[in-house]
Amino acid sequence: MIGAYFLTKPLDGGLKFGDKVAVIKVEGLITMSDGSGLFSESTANPDRIIKQIRKAENDGSVKAILFEINSPGGGIVASEAISEAIKDVDKPTIAWLSEIATSGGYYVASACDYIVADKGTLTGSIGVISVFPQYSSLMEKLGVEMRVIKSGEYKDIGSPYRNMTEDERVMVQGWNNEIYDDFISVVAENRDLSREYVEDIAEGKLYVGKKAVEMKLADELGTKEQAILIAGNMGGIEGRPEIVEYKKSSFFDEFVSTASTRFGYGFATALIEANREVKLGY
Repeated sequence: MIGAYFLTKPLDGGLKFGDKVAVIKVEGLITMSDGSGLFSESTANPDRIIKQIRKAENDGSVKAILFEINSPGGGIVASEAISEAIKDVDKPTIAWLSEIATSGGYYVASACDYIVADKGTLTGSIGVISVFPQYSSLMEKLGVEMRVIKSGEYKDIGSPYRNMTEDERVMVQGWNNEIYDDFISVVAENRDLSREYVEDIAEGKLYVGKKAVEMKLADELGTKEQAILIAGNMGGIEGRPEIVEYKKSSFFDEFVSTASTRFGYGFATALIEANREVKLGY
């Protein structure tokens, strides 16, 4: 029986029947790199999340996708990649904002058809920031001098070993302004709000759940369970929908899963073969 279970067990975590809501987690720093290590997941990698989105799209039993977002934001390119993938989905998409969904985390959430914020959610922070550590004073005290040989006036822009010039500061501010302008436009379009309105409520401001709803950054307050029911309703599912959760497995989980599946497959195959021999004996 154990072997037969593993032989027929779907890769997504067990036998499930009926219409479902897929839950995809966007947790941690949103980044193109996947530096989560073997036993943990600390980043939201767009390649992995997009694969999960495609899996949910191709599953005929999945009627809606719930994105569980718990992220302070991250890279521009990575956030945009996930956002665009969500907007390409034909099925209803719902974002449930967990403890924090700020900056790039909110960028991703805004791409969904509907946003549910928990009453304790911290969200917003629509803005752009560039940080350049500066160690020149410390280096001077230590008697350390960095000798830089470069071709191109701006080749070492942002170097921590020297002060940024006013010209460089203006240049970096220009980059930030351009990206911020795009961020405002994306949120305004996704949330069907005027650009002027988004500019007024943005500026890096943070909002707790109830205030986020009042400011039209979210559609309603609700727990994860309530968000699942909303997703099911939007997907045409009556009652509480079944859930299929897509998430990154740790190295340990993958190892155990693979080992168990192979053991189960071998056990079940042997059982079937033995049964076949008995029948042939008759």
